[in-house]
Amino acid sequence: MIAGGLFISSTSVITALRSMPSDLHLQQQLLQGATIFRTCVILLGVLFIVFCRSGSQTRPPDSTPESKAGTAFATLLILLIIATALRLYDLGAGLWHDEILTYVSYVKLPIGEIITTFHDQNQHFLFTILAHACIKLFGHTNWALRLPAVFFGVCSIAALFYFGRLVTSEIESLFATALMTFSYHHIWFSQNARGYTGLLFFTILSSYFLLRAIREPADRWWILYACSAALGMFTNFTILFIIAGHFFLFLRKSSKLRGFLLGFALAGFLTILLHALALPQILGGGIGEVSTVPLWKKPFWTILEFVNALRIGFAGIAIAACAVIVFAIGVVSYLWSAPEVAELLFVPSFLCAAVVIGMGHHLWPRFFFFGFGFASLIAVRGTMKVGEHLSKYLNVAGSEASRISHPASRIGVLFCSALVLVSAFSIPRVYGPKQDFESALHYIDENAKPGDVVVTVGLAGMTYQNFYGMDWENVKTINDLNCIRKQHQRTWLLYTFEPELQSVYPQILSSIRNDFHIQKEFYGTVGSGTVVVCRSDHPPF
Repeated sequence: MIAGGLFISSTSVITALRSMPSDLHLQQQLLQGATIFRTCVILLGVLFIVFCRSGSQTRPPDSTPESKAGTAFATLLILLIIATALRLYDLGAGLWHDEILTYVSYVKLPIGEIITTFHDQNQHFLFTILAHACIKLFGHTNWALRLPAVFFGVCSIAALFYFGRLVTSEIESLFATALMTFSYHHIWFSQNARGYTGLLFFTILSSYFLLRAIREPADRWWILYACSAALGMFTNFTILFIIAGHFFLFLRKSSKLRGFLLGFALAGFLTILLHALALPQILGGGIGEVSTVPLWKKPFWTILEFVNALRIGFAGIAIAACAVIVFAIGVVSYLWSAPEVAELLFVPSFLCAAVVIGMGHHLWPRFFFFGFGFASLIAVRGTMKVGEHLSKYLNVAGSEASRISHPASRIGVLFCSALVLVSAFSIPRVYGPKQDFESALHYIDENAKPGDVVVTVGLAGMTYQNFYGMDWENVKTINDLNCIRKQHQRTWLLYTFEPELQSVYPQILSSIRNDFHIQKEFYGTVGSGTVVVCRSDHPPF
């Protein structure tokens, strides 16, 4: 490693991966990235030698609670099989805008360009690399593009079980994994060709290794923590807020220098190593985002989206309201028994919200998906506690002669089973296109006549031009639209994400409402993602 870093030139590194671009600024960034990569490789070799010579701490006895029987693991295996089946079903349904953008901008590139390219935050490196491998193996299909998301989604369920066993009972861990298995939102993200289930998996996995490292100060746990945290960063930068929460927990629980060096410092070094080739592009502005829709930056909008998500996930607003109360009970319980669970949910979430709002970034609800596993544990704990309190009430309320014992565990298990069942009721709604661009395209093909013209507005233009290869013009101004309409008797217009049109193209949206008639709306599971097909039957006056 040391020799390779010293004697292989930066130019050789880049040309081995991709052709050198003509853009001089990009050339400079690539060469800088290659230099950083070579430096990191040299340091990695040095660290390896130092670590081998210094030796590691002896391995203490493993304090992980062991199951008395194989029942829990058999149950986990069954849940994982069911989870896989639920996430593979209808995996080839229509892609939505962000998935298409990821495919067009990154996944279909050669592997050498993938690891040296960062235009924007749609680049989730580890997911992109795995998705590229899948489409090479299975072809350019929707389901192949989404396979890595399925893999990480199922793995996150298994990881939650093992993390849960560190902080709560085995039965609660199983119910939390069952809740994720039959969760509308977990299935949705497991069928979303982005890195969010990878983010969730590495969040839970790194949290597991952190707790093991704090409780059993063995080097292997810190090294495993560093590797999982770095891979999480290589998947999605949002895990940085989780790592900040981890550091807060580390300072409160341990704060040993060796743990800091082998855990957090090593994680930082590995993160730089993994991103080295694209690091100048990342630091050069690729990590920023230009906000175009003010509504999407408002915390109140994000809260409403969370409320809507609860309504969908728990099959109604009334049940969702009960779920919030139960969740609050679970939070209080964990604050007493295992406060690290509540800390790992709330500290990173508050940090994420504060930073995103401060940067003027769109505050997407998916930014908080990393906490889904911890939230599941808390929801199950709250449900168990409700069962416990109800049991006490029933025992107190009964007469001495007719009092019946209601074991808290049995009532809690019954309530948790009901919680999972209610969540499962929402599953059928998760299947189908996330955005039905394809059906809208077929509708145009079947109904447009010779001489008609088809245009798009806003984000729909990228999809139809770059993914479906249509030569439809994507109009930017009302003058462009009117000019096209004057040249044709009938004008077809397609758009999606109406909030974007309200903010960026208000005049065009006004014309759509006044001069066009909606022919058909194609619904999907993405919020505001309905693809609308309109038509004007006469030129503008």
